[in-house]
Amino acid sequence: MDVLLWVLVVVLAVWLGRRALTWVKKSSERRRRAALPGMSADNPLRLTSARVIDDARAALRCECGGRVQELGETSRLGLRVARGRCVECDADVDLYFVLPQMLN
Repeated sequence: MDVLLWVLVVVLAVWLGRRALTWVKKSSERRRRAALPGMSADNPLRLTSARVIDDARAALRCECGGRVQELGETSRLGLRVARGRCVECDADVDLYFVLPQMLN
């Protein structure tokens, strides 16, 4: 009986270790991705022309590597946000843009 208990403890420890490692890798990937220009509200892309939005949307990929389908645009606290959804995993993906100066 003691051997069976130790086997269960070892299996549980290995399983928890793998889950923790996966979580650390995903967390690191999210932080790296958020540091890219346009992927977070803290680091938006600067709009110099409408082509910037088109080029960024064309190059945008989800974390899983899937293509992002455009859903539309919205404004959020002085930022322009291009909304999208991954066609592979259905994750929401947003691109953030800022105008370098307010135009009248």
